[in-house]
Amino acid sequence: MAVVTFDPAAFAATYPEFASVDPARSTSMFMIAEQSLLDNTDNSPVMAADYRTQLFYMLVAHLLLIFGAATPTAPDNTPPGRISSATEGTVSSSFEYNLPDGSSMAAWYVQTKYGALFWTATARFRSTLYFANGSSGIGFARAYGAVPFNVPGGVIAP
Repeated sequence: MAVVTFDPAAFAATYPEFASVDPARSTSMFMIAEQSLLDNTDNSPVMAADYRTQLFYMLVAHLLLIFGAATPTAPDNTPPGRISSATEGTVSSSFEYNLPDGSSMAAWYVQTKYGALFWTATARFRSTLYFANGSSGIGFARAYGAVPFNVPGGVIAP
């Protein structure tokens, strides 16, 4: 499995609203994403390098907006949710984005449309796998990338 290397030019081509962002800044956001948000090693649950590259681009766009990298040529920091109410006198608006139950990190990701897209695209990787051993129904759960372990009763996980 390959490790993703960040390409600022390819990122800017994918998200042209960030074309004027300094490549050093977008590379810095990639490094933050790589070190703290998405595994970029052979143990990553996202095994396809092309798919992982697109996920990293979503994260970089999300981080650029979170950290205020929006420029006059990239001012799009619209909320990902729908407008649930609006007033005109003294200007007021409310936005709604329904989060899945039990997702504590979702609120941080859905602050931007790029983060919301990342959160949705990675939903399948935020679960465990259950392996049943035979017809007994006894099995084990293992997270993606976890090393094999022994289950009580002498059953050895693959």
